[in-house]
Amino acid sequence: MLIVALAAFAFACNKESRQATVPDHLDEIENLTIFSGADSPNAEINFEREISIGDSPEQPIGRMGGFAVDDLGRIYMSDVQQNTLHIFEPGGEYFTSVGRSGEGPGEYAAGPFPVIKMDQLFLLDIRLSRVTQYSIADLELVRTINVYPTNKGSFDGIFDTHIHQIQILGEETFLVILLNHIPTIPEDAGELKEDKQYYFYLMRDDARLTRPLIDPVPLYEITGKSSPEQSRFTGQYTRAAPSPQIFTKPIFGASDDGSIYFAMSDHILIRKYSTDGDYQSAIYQPFENLEMSREDAISSQVTPYLADLVSQNEIPETWPAMDRMLVDDEGRIWIATIVENFDVYEWWILEESGELITTFQGPRDEPIEVVRDGKIYTRETDEETGLVQVVRYRVEME
Repeated sequence: MLIVALAAFAFACNKESRQATVPDHLDEIENLTIFSGADSPNAEINFEREISIGDSPEQPIGRMGGFAVDDLGRIYMSDVQQNTLHIFEPGGEYFTSVGRSGEGPGEYAAGPFPVIKMDQLFLLDIRLSRVTQYSIADLELVRTINVYPTNKGSFDGIFDTHIHQIQILGEETFLVILLNHIPTIPEDAGELKEDKQYYFYLMRDDARLTRPLIDPVPLYEITGKSSPEQSRFTGQYTRAAPSPQIFTKPIFGASDDGSIYFAMSDHILIRKYSTDGDYQSAIYQPFENLEMSREDAISSQVTPYLADLVSQNEIPETWPAMDRMLVDDEGRIWIATIVENFDVYEWWILEESGELITTFQGPRDEPIEVVRDGKIYTRETDEETGLVQVVRYRVEME
């Protein structure tokens, strides 16, 4: 359980691991703040478990997807089996549900994934390529927004892409991540692939792309022979999905005011953009990436299937620096760094300016997903019942 790991947090940062060499290409980045890594964080952090919310025998949830939290502490929890959204009061009492399976107004074919911005609830349905907006005050449906890009042909290289992910920046602006589809060729199975590309575009609420945020980013994948249980679905060869946590990948987040934070996972180099996509600033914190062994790359995978595919491929020389990033409601940046103990992340909390506030360790299989109003939210699975619940902890920093 998360509370056990939290009780044993390490508050001191390893100075040697942070005094890494500064990459040469940083000279090309404008308005960049580079931190030396010589100073240890001076804040201590403590967590107090408050409440568990969600799946229960009295109110079963088919399969929990994403969740969001509003300013009042209500939890909005996606049920991807029933294609509905369950809403809980801050004290854990069940409040109501929104949505059902279907393709009409207020209906969903996948998800719906909840996002909260400016006292509005946005529910994303990637399969139907649309976002449904509700008022948090009364949960009345405000509008249904088509988010399938209508002008992909106006931009080079993205005509045959599909929507991979959507980030809500504001009521009228979205960040859309597009991905091209390239099928696996049997002769190439077992080789590292970087022929797919992520494309990051800003979009208005009329479904028109306005500009790319950054240059395309390669998607590193592994391929290999399918296991017997996968063969009937994917053929003899397959690409690994989800991708193993061994390759560099793009990581992004958005603040409450719509600012966009972007990083590649190989370095703690975080760029900040305005809601309109204008570059503003960047921060760099040194980090000594761990050397990667084949044994660790295989044993760290979350399923035997992924472990088998990793064993068939070449591996990078080092692990990425981080695996995920969050921006809380006070503008602080939370990043999950990859350390020698593969059962945990070492979380770093940074000021908006990039200054390191503190570090702590938490279980990798129960990562923090939301930070809001001085509380963190994660999901945990009860070992005895198998029920999955969202767990809230109060955060105290001194």
